[in-house]
Amino acid sequence: MGVEGVTAPSTAPDLSLLPADLQERWPLAAERASRKLAGLSENPAAWRLVQAAQRAPNARQRVVWLQRAADAWAAPMRAVAACKAGCSHCCHTPVTITRLEADLIGRATGRTPASPARSVRLDDHETLAAAIEAQAELQEPGWPGPCPFLADGRCSVYAARPMACRLLLNLDDDDLLCRLIEGTPVPVPYANAGQLRAVYLLAQPGAELADIRAFFP
Repeated sequence: MGVEGVTAPSTAPDLSLLPADLQERWPLAAERASRKLAGLSENPAAWRLVQAAQRAPNARQRVVWLQRAADAWAAPMRAVAACKAGCSHCCHTPVTITRLEADLIGRATGRTPASPARSVRLDDHETLAAAIEAQAELQEPGWPGPCPFLADGRCSVYAARPMACRLLLNLDDDDLLCRLIEGTPVPVPYANAGQLRAVYLLAQPGAELADIRAFFP
């Protein structure tokens, strides 16, 4: 199984409800992202770390190795991404994590994760695709508010941040498309991390998934 280190961003949804400047930006942003990706090479360390994860004896170690793989996968793109220190728009959007990741964050912060009121368990679904669809339905419409670990515009648990955060990279030149518009989803030319996301879920059979805010209210 390989790592999708350099792939095109997802296609744009309906743009008709967006402000004019965002409608104009999307095609430019998508073209920029594709051009940037075409000039990058995949980091071979990412695949080696995935292989190390597959050899790990338990789910916790598999997730730790996969978090390192995510960082290696993202490394070539960070230099050309719009994501910069102090940019925190995505810290106000849904962030799905597993119970195991919540435990890792709890260890790093000294906080005990709560039992989410609403969650999804992978083993309650026949396929991974069905579990992912069910997880997406957990997300409340609109923006759920700041991540509990956002402090002064920065991530206070950056070293222990979950896979969802490690894999999110806006490949435009600035943060225009990341800025939140209440009630209106805005397309962003994210790097495609689909394969790594699937490996991450498969590494945790029976995992419980919920938003980070549900584990740390």
